[in-house]
Amino acid sequence: MRKRSSNRFRLAAMLLIFFACAFLLPASRTGDGRLYLLAAAVPTVMLILLFLPGGTMFLDRPSLCAALILCGFSILAPAATLPDEALSQGMRCVAALFFLMAGTVLIRAFRPSFPAASLVALLALGLLSVPLWLPSLSFSLTEGGMALLLIAVAAFLSLHLCLPALLSSLGGLMLLLLQQDPAAAALWCVVSVLVFWAVSGSALWSGISLVSSGGLFAGCLLAAPHLIPLSASSESSLLSRLAAMQVLPPDVVPESSEASDSLFLLLGDHFGLLFLLFALLLFVLFLLRAASLALHARKSFHAAVALGTVLVFGLRAILFLIAVMNWLPVKSMDFPLMTASFPSLGAQFFMIGLLSGISARNEADLDEDSRLAMLAH
Repeated sequence: MRKRSSNRFRLAAMLLIFFACAFLLPASRTGDGRLYLLAAAVPTVMLILLFLPGGTMFLDRPSLCAALILCGFSILAPAATLPDEALSQGMRCVAALFFLMAGTVLIRAFRPSFPAASLVALLALGLLSVPLWLPSLSFSLTEGGMALLLIAVAAFLSLHLCLPALLSSLGGLMLLLLQQDPAAAALWCVVSVLVFWAVSGSALWSGISLVSSGGLFAGCLLAAPHLIPLSASSESSLLSRLAAMQVLPPDVVPESSEASDSLFLLLGDHFGLLFLLFALLLFVLFLLRAASLALHARKSFHAAVALGTVLVFGLRAILFLIAVMNWLPVKSMDFPLMTASFPSLGAQFFMIGLLSGISARNEADLDEDSRLAMLAH
């Protein structure tokens, strides 16, 4: 216990020093008070969350630590040239923490039942249908709808109600196709099929899920291609952008940054390729931690939710790389946890909250096993 606490203190000290220096360096050059504020606020918020009293009861510290560092990178990326955007990103990250707690509380309190799963499914489908009724909506509810739909499908499958799970999944897929968002539709199609295959326990239903989801996606692509618009390829790809980046932070920060630019690519422009590689490594470690939570879950419901969360984050990162490399002409997505879209950031923190709740449940199960073993002896 003392060794674990000591390691946490070392990690906290490293985070404090790193992010404080990372914001203080551009602040000392420009004298911008907003950067001095971020130099104090970002490490402070991280320390509070990592050492929250009783946090082990609610928060999974390994996945939370990785998520906080990636969010810190998203604030740091535009700081040198766009301090207003950096401050706004910091406020978005702090506000998204409320979704983290909401996800943790929901997954710990949720008990799979047909009425509860049906209610969550209706809420998820309602969120996914909002853009169809309000086409002028300036923000996306897609990720929030998919997160809730994942909970509903996992609940149905844990109750061995494969037909309601399939209908809910196909309904979400159809709404995503009607929104003309092929990347999100393809992501949900793969996630739902793999969750069916892993949790349903039936080769028949797994095959039905694969055929119906794949058939619906391919049918819309062939019969109504206007539902799946393909974006025009941009002149510059990630390969050319990477070629222009330096390995270490450049002496002079590029001034070509725009508020609409990808925070992930801005990080590479301003701090070099090593930062991008570290961010990717940290993201892979986050996925491995989430996968271990799925493997150690006792209940099929928790295993399905954790597995679906891993797939959503992993496939989103892959789609980001595919889009920016122009391998496929699809609408670009932001890199997970490095997005300037508050609804997307909130949905991603909500899913991390789900992982935290599942982690707490796993720990409780292990403690109960230890207690019963002691009583048996």
